[in-house]
Amino acid sequence: MEAKQLQSLKNNNALLCQFIVKLSAFYEGFSDKIDTELKVLRGHLSGTPNFSLAAVSIEKLNNSLQHQEKTLRKYSADTLSSLEDAMKHLQKYVFEDDELKGLATQELIKLNQPPGDIFSIYKLYAKALAIHRIAFNKKMVGGAPTESIEGAPTKNDDATDRSLKDENPHYRSILVELNQLITSYAQKKPNDQQLNDIKQRLDEGMSEDQLLKSCVVILRMIVQDAMSEASLTGKVIQSLHRSLSKVNSDVSHTIEGSQAQFEQRQAGNEQLKRHISHIEEAVSESDSLESLKEQTQFCVEKLVTTLSEQQSNDQQGQDALMSMLSSMQSRIERLQQQTSVYKKKLAEQAMQSRTDPLTRLPNRQAYNEKLEAAYANFKSKGDSLAVAVVDIDHFKSINDRFGHAAGDKTLQVVSKFLKQSLSEDDFIARWGGEEFVMLLSESEMAEVDKKLNKVRTKLAEMPFKFKKEKVKVTASFGATCFSKDDNTETVFERADEYLYKAKRNGRNLVVTDLSTD
Repeated sequence: MEAKQLQSLKNNNALLCQFIVKLSAFYEGFSDKIDTELKVLRGHLSGTPNFSLAAVSIEKLNNSLQHQEKTLRKYSADTLSSLEDAMKHLQKYVFEDDELKGLATQELIKLNQPPGDIFSIYKLYAKALAIHRIAFNKKMVGGAPTESIEGAPTKNDDATDRSLKDENPHYRSILVELNQLITSYAQKKPNDQQLNDIKQRLDEGMSEDQLLKSCVVILRMIVQDAMSEASLTGKVIQSLHRSLSKVNSDVSHTIEGSQAQFEQRQAGNEQLKRHISHIEEAVSESDSLESLKEQTQFCVEKLVTTLSEQQSNDQQGQDALMSMLSSMQSRIERLQQQTSVYKKKLAEQAMQSRTDPLTRLPNRQAYNEKLEAAYANFKSKGDSLAVAVVDIDHFKSINDRFGHAAGDKTLQVVSKFLKQSLSEDDFIARWGGEEFVMLLSESEMAEVDKKLNKVRTKLAEMPFKFKKEKVKVTASFGATCFSKDDNTETVFERADEYLYKAKRNGRNLVVTDLSTD
């Protein structure tokens, strides 16, 4: 019985150690002090566990986590103070704009009210950031006359693709970004009328004022989603904190109970030794068989009583231990389910944040991350690296003639074709709208020019049919290689310049460094 109890205790202790080690990973990065203590705790629980030292570490962690409340309060106060200073500065900057001045004043009033929790501070920060962005965009695009945008030629004219960029590059950049965000949110909320209205106006063309108002709508949606995610994160962390405290308490009780049971057993063993010693004395000193029998019987009764008490205490201790371990195991299983769901959600969000919802290609964020890594490799090893920008020709006419569903289908088919046309070492992402961007590794410009012309020719030969009408879909390409003096921005700008040169020269064309030479 004792061997089984001991083995059960070892197995459950091993399970508990594994859980605490895994659980501690969720707190890494919270603070340097807590990270250090978590590392110490994992050391105590790895290999042959030392529960006495582990209990000390858990107690320290519990105190540290409780003391973080003061740190968070200070952080909250400092953040609110910084936001207040920023909004006061903005007020002075936009004093002539009544709308922005009113927004800044309302935000200052909210900043002077006690925050409900740390997540409400995030909401205030997001609102302040949105107001600053509106002010920045008004400053950058407010001077351009809206007539030049609304009265511009249609995109089918050769100069159209260039006009918006020449007159106001910020307008075009914001338009592309907003289009990408709208597409992403429309996938999540297909029945949202406000989103559908903005998407339709984007396709038809927006004034600068309409564009900025649409940006505010999307920013509000982003803030709401972020607040929802922050709330979920806070609940998970609170649940983990409570469970870690409970585990700490249960481990302490287990150690105390085991110590008390050990001391009780030692006392029982001493008592058994005394009873046996009395029997030995009776045997050696007794002068008659009857007297020896009486003394022996008395001592044996004492032995039986002591053994029964010891057995009863062991059984009670075992029942209490098994009950506690069963409770802890249930709690561990619930936490594992919670963390598994949370990890899966985080993994899905990480994937979605880097994937374009319509074409399933990597999006601009994924491209930027890939570009940084490729550029670092180019700088360190000197291998050739090229950037290519692709734009579908006359895409607006497809939307206008056959509807947006046909336009979306065109984007999906073209994106799939482009991806399949590249090698495994190459990378393609949707830049926004009908534009794509490629990273072509370890390719000289002659190879890049040849590859892109081959892709261009095959795309033009693909059969497209909308409403029983055959349509030829083509694309224009601009590509350039990194040189030792380039950075990521100059290379993209040069490739983008080549793309517009291809557009001006009749479309369905590849323009590269070789073309300019």
